[in-house]
Amino acid sequence: MDFSVILGYIPYKSEKMFRLRRYNGKRIHTNRIEREIISGYHIHTATERYQKAGYDEDAFAIVTGEFYDLNGAIECFIKDCSIIFSTSNQVKLF
Repeated sequence: MDFSVILGYIPYKSEKMFRLRRYNGKRIHTNRIEREIISGYHIHTATERYQKAGYDEDAFAIVTGEFYDLNGAIECFIKDCSIIFSTSNQVKLF
């Protein structure tokens, strides 16, 4: 139940990934600005507001009922992020 499926971007000449979306397994998370505790499966999204407050880019999250395991999180990730697979343009999932 403890997993993360992440859509990230590594800028040119950088080694640090900027996380745009993160689909997490069942765990407790706190949205610090809102002082809201989330328990269960949730989706993180990069926000300017959290970055300006000094938190990680994807520190904000919402609870979800869209998935209940890793395979479901991957399916939700592919749907939400409009990932398209083709034979001529391979997408690397790791």
